[in-house]
This record gives sequence, C-alpha cells and structure tokens, in this order.
Amino acid sequence: MITRLKSATFIGINAIPVDVEVFITTGIPGVMIVGLPDASTKEAKDRVRAAIKNSGFDYPIKKITINLAPADIRKAGGAFDLPFAIGILISARLLKCEINLDDYIIAGELSLNGRLNKVNGVIALGILAKKLNKAIIIPDENKETAEFLGVNFKSFGTLKDVCKFISGEEGQLIQAAFKENYLPDYEYFNFYVKQMELRENKNNDYPDFLDIKGHELAKRALEVAVSGHHNILMIGPPGSGKTMMAKSAMGILPDISLEESIETSNICSFSNKKFQEECILISKRPFISVHHAITTAGLIGGGSANPVPGDISLAHNGVLFIDEFSELSKKTLDSLRQPMEDKAVNLSRSRFSILFPCDFMLIAAMNPCPCGYYGDENHECRCSSAEIYRFYNKLSGPILDRFDIFIEVYSVNLEKLMDNKTGESSKEIKERIERTGKFQGKRYMGTDIRFNSSLNGSSIKKYINISDSTLSFYYNICQKLNISSRAYHRTLKVARTIADIEGKDKLDEDSILEALNYRNTKFLKA
Repeated sequence: MITRLKSATFIGINAIPVDVEVFITTGIPGVMIVGLPDASTKEAKDRVRAAIKNSGFDYPIKKITINLAPADIRKAGGAFDLPFAIGILISARLLKCEINLDDYIIAGELSLNGRLNKVNGVIALGILAKKLNKAIIIPDENKETAEFLGVNFKSFGTLKDVCKFISGEEGQLIQAAFKENYLPDYEYFNFYVKQMELRENKNNDYPDFLDIKGHELAKRALEVAVSGHHNILMIGPPGSGKTMMAKSAMGILPDISLEESIETSNICSFSNKKFQEECILISKRPFISVHHAITTAGLIGGGSANPVPGDISLAHNGVLFIDEFSELSKKTLDSLRQPMEDKAVNLSRSRFSILFPCDFMLIAAMNPCPCGYYGDENHECRCSSAEIYRFYNKLSGPILDRFDIFIEVYSVNLEKLMDNKTGESSKEIKERIERTGKFQGKRYMGTDIRFNSSLNGSSIKKYINISDSTLSFYYNICQKLNISSRAYHRTLKVARTIADIEGKDKLDEDSILEALNYRNTKFLKA
C-alpha cells in the first residue's frame, strides 16, 4: 500500500511543496529514504521509529521505502518526521485514515517519546498553504504563529494526538478567521505591537535625541536619512559620538507595518541569529549592529547545502549599522555594492539560486584616518600622507557613491555638554518622520516605491517636481563640484526628502543646497 502526504521543504525563505510517498513491502527490514534528503532528514528514521513505539503503536518489521518528490530539490530539516510517521502507520494499516490527506500540509519534528517539537519556517509554510488552498498540521508550539497568519490549521502536542485526529476520534480543523487574506487585522497587530513593547522593557536602551548635546547638523542629517531611507556615512575622531548618534536612530524609526513585519519575521525564522526572542512577529524595525571583523558570508549570507540569510537580510525593512566601516576587508566592502543598489542579494549555487531581500538603510561610521585624528582641532594627526592614502584607497568610488549622505561628527566641547538647553526629543522627530512617510506613501501609491531613496532614473523625472530654474541652478553647481552621475541623482532624492520634511511640493534652492551640503566633506570627494 502506498500512502501519499504533503509536506514542505525550504529554499531560502520560501516553502516548496513536497510529496511524501510511503511504501511498505516484504523484504529485509529497514527504511530507505530517497529523493535527495540531507543528513538531518535521513536521521528521521531513527526518531520516527522510537516515537511510534513510545506512542503505543507496533513498528512494522518490514522494508519501508519513503520517496520525497520532486527528487531534484534537496530536502532539509526535521519537519518531515511527522509525515514520515503518519505515512508509515497508515501504510502498515496500523492507523485508519478518515480525512482527506491531500487537503493538508504536514510538518513537525518528533521527540523520541512522541512529543512534537517546534519547527522553523511556519510563516513561509502558512503563505504556501494559502496559495495552495490547503490547511496545515503543525506542533502546538507553532499554534500562535498560525493563528496570527489566519491560515486554516490544526495543532497537536504529540504523535498520538495527531493519529486521533486522522482516525476521526477527536478534534476538528480550526477555521481561520481571515480566509481571504493571510494577514490578520491591523488593529490586532497594533495591539500586539503595544503589548510587545511593554513586555520587552520600559526603559529604552538607545539614547534620546533630547539628551544629545550639540551635533545639530548630524541630528538633522539622521532625520533626513531616516525619513527617506537614505544611506548615511558618519566620519569623525574616536569619542565624537558617532556610535551614539547611530543608536539614537532606533528611537526615530517609523513604526513597522504588518506586511513588513511578516517579511522580516519570515527571514529571521530561517536564521540562527535570533534578535527578538519569544515573538510571533517582529514588532519593531530591526537594528542590526555589525562588527567590522564579520566575514563576507556572515554579512551577505551563504552556506553550501542550504544558504541562510546574512545580516543585511536580517536588517530588511530596518537599519544596518556598521561601525569602523573602513576596517572591513575590501572584499566584504565591495560585496555590499550590489545589495545596496538592488535591495536584494542573489546567492547562486550549482543546483539552485536563492534571492534574499535586503531593503535596509545603512548607517556607517568610520575614523578619518588610521590614528583617528585627521582634521581634528584638539588632537594632532600622527599619520603620514601615504598611510592616509592607503586608508582611503580601500573605500572604492562605487561603494562611496552608494551613500546619499556624508556627515562629519566632531567632539562636543565641555561648555555644550554642561549646557542645560534641550532640543527636540526622539518622539517629536519620529512624528515628523512618520508624517513625511505618509507624504511619500501617498505620492507613490500604486507603485513598488516606498521611499524617496528607491527612485530610479525614470521615476526621478516623474516624481521629483523641480522647476527649470532650480534645475539649472543645481546643474551649474554639479558641474563645478564635478560629481558623478549617480551622486547627481542621489542628491536630488535627498533634496526631495528635505522638501517633504518641510511640507514643500516642489524642490527649491534651499532643499538643493542642504542636500549638496551632505555630500561636501573634506575627507571624501563627492
């Protein structure tokens, strides 16, 4: 007797349907798993045997063949344990099937005692189930995620409970409340976000703009960068406050939307790096801080058998912060060029190709020279001209061209530190940024563009809205500064963001001059 069930494997962050076929016949007892299984899937036969016996069933002492189709896709993970066990029990006529197995996608990892363990990738599994109009059978530990996605499902704690449901003894399919769309209600999501914020910690671990003395230009540049999702590079001596300024951006990031939360949570579920534990969905935009000694694979993503997303993908819909940017290896620096431009990274292997989304805002910080004090009024630089040349030679023109904003950050004198004057708080700046985001959302409604930084050559002409006189003014300045064509367009996008912050429909000369000022640094040529 052949038993067919449906399960899924994961390639990148996508769930791929897999047919599980179980055939039992006479012959030398044993289990043969075919269809390109990896080591963890091959080991399933031992877990399944123990789980079946410890659940009160007799294990068939026969030849068992398990086929995973399609055969040309590698099957990885322990989620096949449950469909293997069910298929064996039905094929051996130890379990009577009273449901249509073709209506379900089954996934679950078994303990030796028959208990079902949590599996990764349930978000991708739920999306696949909605596309195929199927229900899912999953462990109880994944129940909350399935409820949140609004997919038809049934969850169980043990193999014995699953068998009772299949035999019709107990349990009914839980019908999702949101059949037409796998996304839950926005009010429910907003309530969930507020609950998560209260549960995480009441005291934020990032500095408030209100507490940052001085750095007015840098704070303004960060506001512009976050408003338009622009990449920003901060240059300054050690102790000048670059890292503090970067972390303060966490407090002004706009609230994450439901679609963005599901995208980011799905990516995070496939990574070994968990930056928000005990969460069904990511409740705030990610802020991923990268050490300068990170490898290229750790940053971009990789792996031979089953590539996992790197830090740039974990920062999707959020911020990637790289301190000591100039200390990254040249290979790692250049590997950022294509993802920063395309907002996705394509990892190609001999048998397959995986596309990881990585629409992140990059905040980078670096010293102006090897000793760190080049251009500082209070410290003398000890570097030779040759050392400074080699220092900047690592930063190629193409990688620098992908930054929209350059800002110099210097140490604040003691008088300003002792000053009791206060500026705007992060809450006030965040409200202005969210208002600016609504302007952009309204302007780009019906398109794939979400922020001004995503404008390309053709869309710049359509959406920038600049008069001929202002454009001529800008063109003459660009000729004098001899900036590249990419920098020309990036400055226009920054100017569009500045105009949005000020509530201006058209770009004016003030917006152009402020945007140009963010590319005018004595350390780097625009």
